[in-house]
Amino acid sequence: MPKRLSKRLSAIADLVPQGAYVADVGSDHAWLPIFLVESGKIDWAMAIDNKIGPYLRMKENVASSAAKNHIVCSCSDGISALSDGVDTLIVAGMGGRLACEILEAHPEKLGNVRTIIVDPHRDLMAVRKRVTELGFHIEEETMVKEDRIYYTVIRFVRGFPEVPYSPNELAFGPVLMRQGDPIYVEWLSTQKGKIGHLLDKPDINKEKRDTLLKMYRSISHELQTKVKPTGDN
Repeated sequence: MPKRLSKRLSAIADLVPQGAYVADVGSDHAWLPIFLVESGKIDWAMAIDNKIGPYLRMKENVASSAAKNHIVCSCSDGISALSDGVDTLIVAGMGGRLACEILEAHPEKLGNVRTIIVDPHRDLMAVRKRVTELGFHIEEETMVKEDRIYYTVIRFVRGFPEVPYSPNELAFGPVLMRQGDPIYVEWLSTQKGKIGHLLDKPDINKEKRDTLLKMYRSISHELQTKVKPTGDN
């Protein structure tokens, strides 16, 4: 019986293609690749971490699991030691800029990669832009809320977008904007409140205020397109 995953990890697992050869970068406990193999969604995986503590921990977890003969554990930096057979990368549990740096550090390792799944904890706009520049486009996005934290999970697939993403699509996510799920609308409302609170402070400089005001207006406009006026049927 596979270990039950958190909401965040479950959302990532849901976006993994059936039968993929997955490399989980920053795997930590390796719960995600173990789950994917034990549930039968994939046959092979790499669990990668660049710190000896997490590496030993995930190696022990893999060795005691039913997936032990199907997961390779690697103590290496990012995707530097990526197996040639890997077609799906998961870069999760870290900031967006670090995730981008990991991908950009070894572009030669991306040759056989068809799918990249990320859940940037910040800098989502930068992630959408920079991963797109590597030759991928956004196929799917989902948002979950766990322990009062909103997580955005993005699946990129090989190929540039047919039309470049707009600034709002990079900021909010083209799929999230199109689907308008309740959790996304709730996140928009929360972000609007946080930025509004910052704008109420008298001691912020003009440059920062102008940036925040631009964000506030963009969020307000996006929110208006998702929330029906009172009285609509």
